[in-house]
Amino acid sequence: MSAAADVSSVAAAASWLATGSADRSKPVVPQLKERFGLTALQAVQAMREANLVKARAH
Repeated sequence: MSAAADVSSVAAAASWLATGSADRSKPVVPQLKERFGLTALQAVQAMREANLVKARAH
């Protein structure tokens, strides 16, 4: 996977998380890894970005 695809996948995952689409009754990292093909590090980056998006919305 290229660097651009990595960034795009992380951004898509962050957007997905920020909109509340994740199943909150299950761990988020495995959902991100399965749905977006992210590594654990990329999943954490997506979670951080989602938190920033949500913070800017309030």
